[in-house]
Amino acid sequence: MGLLWKMVDLALRVFALGLFVLTLLNWALSPPSTGFRKRLSNFYDLFLNPIRRCIKPVKLFPSAPASIDLSPIVLLLFVWLGVHPFLKWVFGG
Repeated sequence: MGLLWKMVDLALRVFALGLFVLTLLNWALSPPSTGFRKRLSNFYDLFLNPIRRCIKPVKLFPSAPASIDLSPIVLLLFVWLGVHPFLKWVFGG
């Protein structure tokens, strides 16, 4: 079970790293149109859209031109505080 847990742990870490990279790219650059960013965005939107339906973007102050999307933070917390410990328990890691 040790090898299986290491593979699951690695997959969760790659998932979290990809989400972090996508969040930084979306924050720094314009919306994705084609290529790697578009594919990355399409993949993570499968996980982020249900969270976005429940948690709307937040404006820091009323006259702010843009809002902050909290869904990546919620997803990361869910993965590291919920999914990761549960799978660690299941696989005996």
